[in-house]
Amino acid sequence: MLIMAALTQFGLHAIADPDAVVGVSIAAITLGILFVSALSAGFVVLVRRGRAARLTPDPGELFRRANIALVRLDDAVAADADELSFAVAQFGEPRAAGFAAAVEAARADLANAFALKHQLDGAMPNTPAQVRELNASIIRTCESATTRLSAERSAFDSLRRLERNAAHDLAAARELIDRSRSRLPDSVVLTESLRARFAPSALGQTADNATEATRLLETAERGAADVAGHLDEAGVSAVSASITDIERAARHAAQLLDEIERQASALQAAGARLDETATGARRAVAAAKHVRDDPPDPQSGAAILAAVAAVERSVADAVSSGRADPDVAISRLDAALAELDTALASARNQQQRLSNAKQALEGALFTARSQIEATRAYLSTRRGGADARRRLDEAERLLAIAEAESDPVVALDTARSSATHSRDADALARYDQSN
Repeated sequence: MLIMAALTQFGLHAIADPDAVVGVSIAAITLGILFVSALSAGFVVLVRRGRAARLTPDPGELFRRANIALVRLDDAVAADADELSFAVAQFGEPRAAGFAAAVEAARADLANAFALKHQLDGAMPNTPAQVRELNASIIRTCESATTRLSAERSAFDSLRRLERNAAHDLAAARELIDRSRSRLPDSVVLTESLRARFAPSALGQTADNATEATRLLETAERGAADVAGHLDEAGVSAVSASITDIERAARHAAQLLDEIERQASALQAAGARLDETATGARRAVAAAKHVRDDPPDPQSGAAILAAVAAVERSVADAVSSGRADPDVAISRLDAALAELDTALASARNQQQRLSNAKQALEGALFTARSQIEATRAYLSTRRGGADARRRLDEAERLLAIAEAESDPVVALDTARSSATHSRDADALARYDQSN
């Protein structure tokens, strides 16, 4: 259009004046160059914008990838820590040193990734750019650690294949299968007795451990029979991977049966602890009633009256429940006692308050440790998301703080917070498992 306008403007003059023809031509060329340059510049801008849009990661996708990477690394560290113990038993510590170093390095990377996750999920708001960078850092940390760990595991598997005595290793695996198979009937009976005595929430992940162990042992037995049938006609390298799978299935089954026994012991201890807590609560109520009947002021008297009633209800619920969850009952009792302690705070001296906190602290720490152990065991044998693992990591951090805290009141609050985070992690893990 610009060229046509120029030609129109100068066309008539060009007929009368030959020099005008040259002027029109130069003007047309100049305008054409400017038009093409502008068109090219606009095209470059559009291309760059499109490329930038493609290169900018989607926040939701980054979040999903970061969670997946964190879960995969956590699972890999747990699995390879178990594999390491088997490798040390088979080859000795010196030859397994490289594998051990890789596992420790992966643990350190996992701790750093959880720290980034805490920062991402913390109370302080993050800008979109910070959120992208934190998620990207989690992905880089976890994927790098997982790759290194996988490479070291592959190298060790290669060493195992080179030095494997197929007949001997198959016999050892079958011996482990037979030992675990002989334990199954008692494990089933123990599981049923726990189901009869305790609520499903108390059994947690152990409720179906015997069933899962049976499935793993059957898989291992079929694999062992198949390898035995081809042992003479196939080389060691041909059956090595199969024997490794058999060993892992047999060890996993044994771990599940061990877990049933550990849970039974923990529940027995928790039941005893619940009885002690209930007894202590009755003593606390008896002492509080003296203050309730002669309060320093009406407001304190009303608060103590409500708190005493709440503790009495918690004690009644704890001792009358048919299939109780000791940890839950202890937590409720602890919460009621904490309210009573708060109500009595204005009516007793600080030393008495510290003494009561010291008495309650042992139970709170026991509950926190038990809950963390149960949740960690669930995550080690099942699948759980990054949020569940992050809350468990926070529970473990708070427990360490509570154990090191010199002020029993602060330690008691921190231990209770640790147990709450662990219970939340357990609930999230079960939700992830069901979806």
